[in-house]
Amino acid sequence: MTTSPAPGARASTDARRRTQADRRRSSQREVLDAAAQVIADKGSSKASFTEIAAVAGQSRAHPHYLFGSKANLLEALVDDFSERYSDEVVSRIGDARGLDAISAVVKLFIRSLRRPLAMTRAFYVLLGESLSAAPELRPGLVTYHRWLQELIRGWIDEAIEDGEVAATLDADAAAAVIVATVRGIGFLVLSDPESFDLRALEAQTLAQIDLRTRPPT
Repeated sequence: MTTSPAPGARASTDARRRTQADRRRSSQREVLDAAAQVIADKGSSKASFTEIAAVAGQSRAHPHYLFGSKANLLEALVDDFSERYSDEVVSRIGDARGLDAISAVVKLFIRSLRRPLAMTRAFYVLLGESLSAAPELRPGLVTYHRWLQELIRGWIDEAIEDGEVAATLDADAAAAVIVATVRGIGFLVLSDPESFDLRALEAQTLAQIDLRTRPPT
């Protein structure tokens, strides 16, 4: 006859499992943050598990235990970037729609460059490396940017519906231009921050992508 564990023992086991899962998530978070810091400074090719573990305050073998390989860690980092950036965009924009939402997201991306976090710098490093040294990262980055482009496309559709912009506007092309603009600005500012007045850059960017200007016929 098989006996079931006592309710107290079962609760204790469940609590231990939750604690172990929480510890693992916490350790993963520490490694991801450390990896972002190292990659922001050195790039992914020079980022070793040994250095990442030291920055995270963990044993040398622990990052490998958590992620299995450096490639898995980098892919997890891209997924983490995408999730965190997506959550921030959604939370910051709130109930804004149409051109107000587009203006808000452009400001969000440009203002994030004033005091860029290691995560922001590492994101751009990996974005560049995905075109050469780390092509395996490209699918995750493409997925994120397609999501962003589709989000902006939705706001353009709202602006057309509200009569804010011309119905003849190519919404797909306009959304692509906005994403490309903010990404290009990010690369320029992070590579040469002393050369740019971000307030002026923000104002000029908003003027350049002002969709209320009717497209040529």
